[in-house]
Amino acid sequence: MVVSSPQSILKTGSFSGFRAFQEQLGSGYLTADVSRSQPLCGNKEGWGPLSPYRYDFTPCFMDVWVSSVAAFGILGGAIAIWWLVRRKTHAEVEKNWHFWLKQAIIMGIATSVAVQLGIQILNYPDVWAGDFRFWTSLLQIASLGVVFSIQWLEHTRLRNPNGVVLFYWLLLNIAYAVKLRSLISQQIYHEHLPYFVAYCVGFGLSLIEFGLEWLVPKKQSVYSALEDEDECPVEYATVFSILTFGWMTPMMKQGYKKYLTEDDLWNLSKRDTTKSCSEKFQEAWDYEIEHKKNPSLWIAIFKSFSGPYFRGALFQDHGSSHVRPMKPQPVIRGAAIALGMFSVSVGQTMALHQYFQRAFETGMRIKTALTAAIYGKSLKLSNEGRASKSTGDIVNYMAVDTQRLQDLTQYGQQLWSAPYQIILCMVSLYQLVGLSMLAGVAAMVLMIPINGLIARLMKKLQQEQMKNKDSRTRLIAEIINNMKSIKLYAWSSAFMAKLNFVRNDQELKTLRKIGAAQSVANFTWSTTPFLVSCSTFAVFVLTENTPLTTDIVFPTLTLLNLLTFPLAILPMVITSIIEASVAVKRLTSFFTAEELQPDAVILKGAIEDDGEESLTIRDASFSWDRNSDRNVLQDIHFSAHKGELTCIVGRVGAGKSSFLQALLGDLWKVKGQVVVHGKTAYVAQQPWVMNATVKENILFGHRFDPNFYDKTVRACALTEDFAQLPYGDETEVGERGISLSGGQKARLTLARAVYARADIYLLDDCLSAVDQHVGRHLIDNVFGPTGLLGGKTRVLATNSIPVLKEANLICLIRDTKIIERGTYDQAIARRGEIANLINTSENKDVSTDSETTEASDSSTILDFEQPGEEEEKDEAEEAQEHLTQLQPIRPGGSGVKKRKGSSNTLRRASTISFRGPRGKISDEEEPSKSKQGKEHSEQGKVKWDVYAEYAKTSNLAAVLIYLTMLVGAQTAQISGSVWLKSWAEANDKYALVVVQTLILWIFCSIEASRKLHERMAFAIFRSPMSFFSKPPQLVAFSIASQGSLSEASVPSELIVNRKRFTQENEWRVDANLRAYFPSINSNRWLAVRLEFLGSLIILAAAGLAIVAVSTGRLLDLRRRLAIIPQDAALFEGTIRDNLDPGHVHDDTELWSVLEHARLKDHVSTMNGGLEAKIQEGGSNLSQGQRQLVSLARALLTPSNILVLDEATAAVDVENRCPFYRQR
Repeated sequence: MVVSSPQSILKTGSFSGFRAFQEQLGSGYLTADVSRSQPLCGNKEGWGPLSPYRYDFTPCFMDVWVSSVAAFGILGGAIAIWWLVRRKTHAEVEKNWHFWLKQAIIMGIATSVAVQLGIQILNYPDVWAGDFRFWTSLLQIASLGVVFSIQWLEHTRLRNPNGVVLFYWLLLNIAYAVKLRSLISQQIYHEHLPYFVAYCVGFGLSLIEFGLEWLVPKKQSVYSALEDEDECPVEYATVFSILTFGWMTPMMKQGYKKYLTEDDLWNLSKRDTTKSCSEKFQEAWDYEIEHKKNPSLWIAIFKSFSGPYFRGALFQDHGSSHVRPMKPQPVIRGAAIALGMFSVSVGQTMALHQYFQRAFETGMRIKTALTAAIYGKSLKLSNEGRASKSTGDIVNYMAVDTQRLQDLTQYGQQLWSAPYQIILCMVSLYQLVGLSMLAGVAAMVLMIPINGLIARLMKKLQQEQMKNKDSRTRLIAEIINNMKSIKLYAWSSAFMAKLNFVRNDQELKTLRKIGAAQSVANFTWSTTPFLVSCSTFAVFVLTENTPLTTDIVFPTLTLLNLLTFPLAILPMVITSIIEASVAVKRLTSFFTAEELQPDAVILKGAIEDDGEESLTIRDASFSWDRNSDRNVLQDIHFSAHKGELTCIVGRVGAGKSSFLQALLGDLWKVKGQVVVHGKTAYVAQQPWVMNATVKENILFGHRFDPNFYDKTVRACALTEDFAQLPYGDETEVGERGISLSGGQKARLTLARAVYARADIYLLDDCLSAVDQHVGRHLIDNVFGPTGLLGGKTRVLATNSIPVLKEANLICLIRDTKIIERGTYDQAIARRGEIANLINTSENKDVSTDSETTEASDSSTILDFEQPGEEEEKDEAEEAQEHLTQLQPIRPGGSGVKKRKGSSNTLRRASTISFRGPRGKISDEEEPSKSKQGKEHSEQGKVKWDVYAEYAKTSNLAAVLIYLTMLVGAQTAQISGSVWLKSWAEANDKYALVVVQTLILWIFCSIEASRKLHERMAFAIFRSPMSFFSKPPQLVAFSIASQGSLSEASVPSELIVNRKRFTQENEWRVDANLRAYFPSINSNRWLAVRLEFLGSLIILAAAGLAIVAVSTGRLLDLRRRLAIIPQDAALFEGTIRDNLDPGHVHDDTELWSVLEHARLKDHVSTMNGGLEAKIQEGGSNLSQGQRQLVSLARALLTPSNILVLDEATAAVDVENRCPFYRQR
């Protein structure tokens, strides 16, 4: 019975009491009344939630907690069982003590609940079926059965505990603990000891079960035991570890003890690897290409990566900041609110950082997939595509455009989130000031067209800026790659001025405009809260009779402060969307660029017998691109046979290189048919050497065969070179093989092709880079009938006469056609064009001058994989690998056929499986390779000297003004929150915002950027050539730095084993991601812990109310020398720019040197004459023509000293002899 009396402290174990409770001590929980006043609750305290007699929850309400956990276990567990049943089992896992103990404990808990159920029935026999406490016990038993099933299934299907199970035990134990406190408070053990004991046993067992499930590792399968030791812990982390980023703790502890190195990094999860991301994106993009006239890159990205990104949106919380109690609450509710706010804060922290994590991971995957797609596309671009997409463009696509899309993922969700928060604020404002908030809405609407104009202006400026970036990166790539020529010609000042013009007068000028526009945008958005508040209060005062009291002002100011974030983030979102849309437009243009003609070459199986046709061209014509009206080659009929050497001869620019490229499928086939039988190796004119050791450049991904490797090195005359190199064939050759001479690079790349043991060899003037005796050595040991390639099909484009005597067939190309063909004896007897060429060479004794320029030709391997062809070695190949003498291998065929090739026929090289060195960039097995110089990376925090230097370059006065404005803005902001009379001061604050933004952007950051860029560029121009010879060690993510990428993006120079280079690219990107992934997670790890700490503090606070050459200037010395270097470097621009970049010579002088260099006729025919355009690297001129341009440069320099570095290697005899007479 309830007695209407003052509150009294009862001897019931409770903290205090509301009313006197006249029932026997300990009987309250299990009491039931037949005439219950509330449905499904027989206890007289009712549903509560608070008891009218005690500071406690009612028995029925406490069972609501337990039943909610049970319902979660049943519903969530059903989904978990469905998910587990669908998973594949790796292997059977032994059921050990841990498994059986957990299952036994569950049965024990179920038994205890059953005992409690029986006691309940006995205590209220008349109403038990209609009492909620009875059904709660049944729900508990059912949920325990579901959890039992989950734990049985997860033992063989998961490496970590299921998240539903962990949350079930956590929530159940919390509910049990609350209920236990209440039972003790009621001293239920006096009257119902069996129930209390059964409950305590069940609670104790549930605690043990939770500990076993969460803290004790489960038995792993044999499959799991074989996993990579560097596996990322997130793969087997529990749900609690994922939510709190606890799996990062071991790395954070290790990083606290020492500086982390690459060896300390984990491997990536499978879903985050470049291969996985690129495959997913490529599938979506291929669908867009095949099914839509105008493919959308946005849609392809959305299909590939939107799932986790939008699931992350579910973790956002925008409403809790707007839910604030408006009225005073009782103390007990205040305590509940404090605990509730702490729980909400902790949950919000975990949810928010899960959202951020998914956003960062999605951005990482998008950038990874696009980087891989750009790299793959660059390997497939046609000549037309390459003409429109330079190296600088491709570098910017990878470095800038992909980053723009990655950045968008960080702000993208705010596109809907910010308006949602604004609406919430407006609704709350309406509750406070009524219709006066419409004035604030009107102020916001007025800002929309202003910001729309700014957005369109910024988009236009961003497009212009990206073109400026392309120009700068293209120019820098040319300068770095051709620094030797720039130094030899003393052109440093001219190119420095050119670079400064592009950087300062174009790029930074546009950047200043962008900065000004961004400042205006920030100003308009930052003033919006002030305009909203000002207009709202003004209308309120004029229209309402209610006085403007502090009860209205301060809650309104609080809501306006909440309005500041979405309004501040919107300009960033708009800017990010504009930048991303520009990036998508540029990337779409690149991805839809013209690719190589897929049916240009018909690939067939290798020829087995000598004398059979292995290369055939039937009535074919070729052009550089599909839209060209002029054919490079036309009406070509040609065939080459296995075991024969075919030489292609002709004047400079006749089309010898184009002929070989046509065989590779690099030219657009207008008509006819090209048939290639077997695997092709190509040695091109342009050099390409990997940034690796000499040995790795020769092996080029094939298995190491020491016997044949030694044969190849000796045949290619590299033995003496190895003896001169500091580490022999383990010497790293640097970027583009810069530490090697031209002849060494030519022989190295020839050795690469030889070692590949292909069926067909296409050799582009590879003898021009070596002197006479080395050339004879190569003819005898490589190209000749007794050489290593004697049994192969060899097609050699050459100006070298000695090798023609070894040829089985000689073809002469002139005016885009093959005008003469035959053997050497036939050509001499016929006395035609070929004979004239040979006689001219024999009559001119230039043997002492024919130390040909090392026009280094690179070898690359075109791995035409036939359908069904196996890369793995069969047993015969394995046996041959250990033989001292190479012998022909027959795959077992009939004996009636001729022998497969001559005795020099080589078995095909086997390609090793590319896996990357176990995720590490360094070679762990060969430490000797690390003896060569490495770049040094600073460790620890940024020194104050760096900040001071940056401030000096930024303009110290501007920095001081900026700091003053910053302090002033913050002071005004604080003042604006004190009282309404300081609104005018707040207005001053927004003026300070635009001033400080303009100063920071235009006068500080851009000025510092200009000065630092000029100083770095000057340092690069003044650096000795040894600086450019060092192998870059810290370009793991450059995929192939800019120089390498320039070749990697040109199939005529790198029509390679594309699959292997794609894998190399994937590995390098993964190497970068292995560092990036923990870096973003470390931020989340730290933030979660700081916010947890903050929540605890708030909870506690709430509870507790350089006249000698050696001394003179190098620039002056170089200006007084006329030099013709080995490498004929040309720059993108005009003929005039390439001869005289400083524009100090008139047209008469330029035409004169062109005439002496025998280029006047050709330049006269070009569109524009001296203003004719030269493409990047001089790609629209032949190698010989590029060397004649170098000759013209030397003739233009007034000097008594001429330095020649084998300058006429690629020039034919007709042009070479007059040159030596003139000089």
